[in-house]
Amino acid sequence: MERLDQFLEHKGLVFGIAYRMTGSFTDAEDIVQETFLRWSNAKEQLIRSPKAFLSTIATRLSLDTIRKTKRKKETYIGPWLPEPIPANNEDEIDPDTLDLAFLHLLEKLNPVERAVFLLRESFALDYEIISKSVGKKQDACRQILKRAKENLRSEKKKFNPSLESKNALIHKFLLASSQGNPELLLPLLREDIVVWSDGGGKVHAARIPIMGKPRAAAFLIRTRKNQYYKNAEHFLAQSNGTNCIIVYRKNQPIGLHSFAVDEKGISKIHTILNPEKLTAFSNKQALIDDGKLVPLSLFLLFPKKNFFRKPIPIWAKPLANVIKWIFT
Repeated sequence: MERLDQFLEHKGLVFGIAYRMTGSFTDAEDIVQETFLRWSNAKEQLIRSPKAFLSTIATRLSLDTIRKTKRKKETYIGPWLPEPIPANNEDEIDPDTLDLAFLHLLEKLNPVERAVFLLRESFALDYEIISKSVGKKQDACRQILKRAKENLRSEKKKFNPSLESKNALIHKFLLASSQGNPELLLPLLREDIVVWSDGGGKVHAARIPIMGKPRAAAFLIRTRKNQYYKNAEHFLAQSNGTNCIIVYRKNQPIGLHSFAVDEKGISKIHTILNPEKLTAFSNKQALIDDGKLVPLSLFLLFPKKNFFRKPIPIWAKPLANVIKWIFT
């Protein structure tokens, strides 16, 4: 049992590396399983540091996965976005680098740069471990990290709003969008806002990013009226370290909307529509029971309340139904 306990102790690290590297919940789970198999098969070896051993395996498997999926990304229909995961998964390490916008930004780096950056900046591993993981000398890893930081610096968010201020802006955005008038959205959006939609060719979605306030506002209102969302249920959820909106129809997730916010307004909206990327949210009732999904109507009614920490009051549910009827 000692070896199993050692693996379980570092399972969050393995998942964290794999998920950040691949941007895929499904691939990350596969890498966790394969890492465990290799850990089990190495039981005769003298392993001085389980953490170093497991992180090295996870990184190498992640690099292999990225190389295998490169062709798939190149032929992907429309923008490719990372696969979202619910809050409180196996990973609580450096939640800022779980953000969908940040994971999307990491696509600017080549696989080795991404590995070195994440292992050092997110997991604070020493260069000896990083060197073995990526097959580069330690001095080379230091230079790779420097280059990766330079590549990310121009787009790295400079302002990290509080959850309260972000929720307030999202609340205003939802109320304005319910009016069906693009002009009402304009004050809430940055001039250089970008709206990304990932349908993967499975469902209808914009195949290019929508840029700029007027185009983004018109697009957001137009898509909100789409029949695709008819008879759908909207929930507030915690995904990738932040609050987001997730939509269900017939108990299946059909869309997730994540917002990047700074002091000038909403800067990016990432919308995941590809059903293959929403599998982590497929069990709606289990997520509700765990307190990870809250009816959006309750958020509209009480935007300052943290429903993820306290149960929903019984008296609030009838009011929420009224708000849901007005909103939809």
